[in-house]
Amino acid sequence: MNVELKKINGNDWEVVDVARVSYGKEAENYTEEQNKKLINYLAKHGHTSPFRHISLQFRIKCPIYVERQLFKHQVGVSVNSISGRYVDFSDSYYEIETFRKQSTSSKQGSGEDLSKLENKMALQIQKDIIKKCKTAYQDLIDLGVSKEQARAVLTLSLETEFIWTGTFLAFTHLCHLRLKNDTQKETRDVVQKMIDLVKKEDSLKYSLEAFNL
Repeated sequence: MNVELKKINGNDWEVVDVARVSYGKEAENYTEEQNKKLINYLAKHGHTSPFRHISLQFRIKCPIYVERQLFKHQVGVSVNSISGRYVDFSDSYYEIETFRKQSTSSKQGSGEDLSKLENKMALQIQKDIIKKCKTAYQDLIDLGVSKEQARAVLTLSLETEFIWTGTFLAFTHLCHLRLKNDTQKETRDVVQKMIDLVKKEDSLKYSLEAFNL
């Protein structure tokens, strides 16, 4: 899995400018501490419209089952994915290294890792099915079957690639929901990478702190 931060449109002070326009003021009319306090106030009291003026764009490569979790977030978000109708990307699969048992406290989640022996068996099953999918796909293509139909034999572990663009507010919603303990670990890993990349830029430091990210 791979996450690339393509760009950030806006920064903390643009959030402040949007908020202060109500009074005909700008961030430069106030100290950094005053602007920081305003950002915290906006987030704490649910005055979130200024955060919709900032956008982030990522290029993400992950298995289809992770993509589906991220795509559940649609408000303030636009996504475009690689298409199996146009491109043959059937040779790139995400292979789990350590399998987990079904959770005893959650119908949908996972729990502790399998034993070494059990995991070895699971890894072999995974290897076998991926090999079969690759072969089946190529056999269909060789028969002249269209790519849009041949892809039907591929598994959810197939890696897909897409551009995710969303407002900063949409980004915070995604992070808060997809970093919860009951979210699938592979999805949490992708979202954590997204946050880490944004933090490195430092342009939204105060906004991230205001939303406890």
